[in-house]
Amino acid sequence: MNTPTHLKSDKRYSITHEWTGREKPQWVVRFCGEFVSSHAFHSAALMRAVGESSIRRGAQVIEEIPAKTH
Repeated sequence: MNTPTHLKSDKRYSITHEWTGREKPQWVVRFCGEFVSSHAFHSAALMRAVGESSIRRGAQVIEEIPAKTH
């Protein structure tokens, strides 16, 4: 649907707006052409690409920690 954009820090990641079988086109993240994820919003796709790139470069990621409720 459009020309892919690439992360400035890692050109192997691309984000394109394309049909994925959902009702509306999704923003698709790819690494070296391989599907990583799809998102309704470009900002979410960009965050995923940056996060994946950081992990690939060795960053440690703290996943969601549920809050304790009393």
